Amino acid sequence: MRKNRKQKKVFFVTGAMGFIGTHWCKKLLDEGHIVYGLDIKKNTIKNKNFKFFKNTVFNFKLLESLIKKSNIVCHFAGIAEPRLYLTNTSEVINLTVKPSFKIVELCVKYKKKILFTSTSEIYGKSTKIPFKENGDRLLGSTNYSRWCYSTSKSLVEHLIIANGEDKKLDYIIFRLFNVYGPGLKGRVVDNFIIKALNQKPLLINGSGNQTRCFLYIDDCIEAFYKIFKKNIKKEVFNIGQSKEHTIKDLAKIIIKITGTKSKIVLKSNQLYKFKGFQDIDRRVPDHQKIKKKINWKPIYSLEYGLRNMIADLTK
Repeated sequence: MRKNRKQKKVFFVTGAMGFIGTHWCKKLLDEGHIVYGLDIKKNTIKNKNFKFFKNTVFNFKLLESLIKKSNIVCHFAGIAEPRLYLTNTSEVINLTVKPSFKIVELCVKYKKKILFTSTSEIYGKSTKIPFKENGDRLLGSTNYSRWCYSTSKSLVEHLIIANGEDKKLDYIIFRLFNVYGPGLKGRVVDNFIIKALNQKPLLINGSGNQTRCFLYIDDCIEAFYKIFKKNIKKEVFNIGQSKEHTIKDLAKIIIKITGTKSKIVLKSNQLYKFKGFQDIDRRVPDHQKIKKKINWKPIYSLEYGLRNMIADLTK
């Protein structure tokens, strides 16, 4: 018990009721830490060490108060639903950039470490597979709103890294690769599961041969915590699974597990009807850096994770 008291930290988590944020807050609380959570959504966590603030990340006065009180700032708030990149581009940019700039400024001012969730979208359409953390980025034209999220996150990364160099900001940047699990909303995995459970067609953009590397949420959170525990400083990490699955295979696995009568519809192109959409053929992370630093690798299979998601949605 004495050891746990010594290790107890105060974390401030933005986007605390989001998919990643909720799982991260629960992990921190399970480990005995104190957590201040901020979100515009309703609080779903009941724990004596969790203090929730139902508010926006644009409340800079509140941000300053909570950052000042915390040991570590976890900036997880954002919009990560691809459809919204196309339909609400300006909001995606504003929410990603403006509060992040203020949070970085305050972390510098109060000398707080920041953990920032970035994205595999950073790499864009690069064909240099697997993606290395120091690899080149290749994006489409600014005429394609598809790239607004990637560009916004990269700008925040630039600011964090620059402040790490010239103002001694301590940071960790996590680039997440298709994380899924209970609580996920607005992505291909939950979309397919919900449609399968309701006996509706599973609509796929293009041929369905485009691949993704799906990472179960428990593996993701374990990587976060191992990096925190080792007190690694000023690094960028890919957090993802190396095994590729085509979107068509994902649909087939979900159909098998659910026992649905849903059909797969290829080339439905439901996202192409929105101006500014472009797809990515492959998105695969390089694991060498994180393996070297913390000896981490994912342990959960796609089928295991999907079964857990389905059980959560049908309970």
